[in-house]
Amino acid sequence: MNYSFFGLTDVGQKRSHNEDAFLFDESHGLAVVADGMGGHAAGEVASGIAVEVIHEFIKTMDKEGEVTWPFEYNNEFSFEANLLIAGINLANDKILQKVDENNKLKGMGTTVVAGLFKGGKVTIAHIGDSRGYYFRNGKLNLITEDHSWVNEQLKKGIISEEQAREHPFKNVVTQALGSGEKLLVDIDEVKTENDDIFLFCSDGVNSMLSYDEMQSIFENYCKNIEDLAKKLIEAANNAGGDDNITVIIVRAYE
Repeated sequence: MNYSFFGLTDVGQKRSHNEDAFLFDESHGLAVVADGMGGHAAGEVASGIAVEVIHEFIKTMDKEGEVTWPFEYNNEFSFEANLLIAGINLANDKILQKVDENNKLKGMGTTVVAGLFKGGKVTIAHIGDSRGYYFRNGKLNLITEDHSWVNEQLKKGIISEEQAREHPFKNVVTQALGSGEKLLVDIDEVKTENDDIFLFCSDGVNSMLSYDEMQSIFENYCKNIEDLAKKLIEAANNAGGDDNITVIIVRAYE
């Protein structure tokens, strides 16, 4: 299976600067989106560290020769999953180190969603409320589950999906890089099929657009991943653009 990648970010309509960061590397099959948080532009420091450290680790582990594994290897997960878990934990350590070195960065953190495409599958790791989706046979499917206060209330049936989108606590995450030394990284693996389209995005997309609105955009713009990315950002901005908006689109093809 082969994969083509495209990504875009936009500051949105309400924010003065962009605290999102993203990176894709076709040669290593990697896509990463990070949504930073923290005052004094510290959010963009945290998100930038996250994408850079994860990328460097994946590149290093792809090289031939002996490399020391930085954390305990979990045999319950695939090699690709262990790569992403280790990369995310290294990024977390680097963010905590930066905070120790500079008290002005205290409180900074970031979400992460990362996909590693190898052969006929994608391994997805995430912390926080940045999301991964895939579009197959005309249907958009959510892969990840938000680590957020609102999602916990939604799962308990306390609030509805519509209330979740408008809730004043909708940006409160229950896990993020920079919040502590122990991370519980969620892992999902999906076997890829020809013409699958994968979306990795910050919550600036799905907090502005309903599932039905996103489904409609995928139906109408799925032929071209650049047009699809631009349309998602345009639609999120037209809906209010309350947050920074970042998307990476990946198409699988034989």
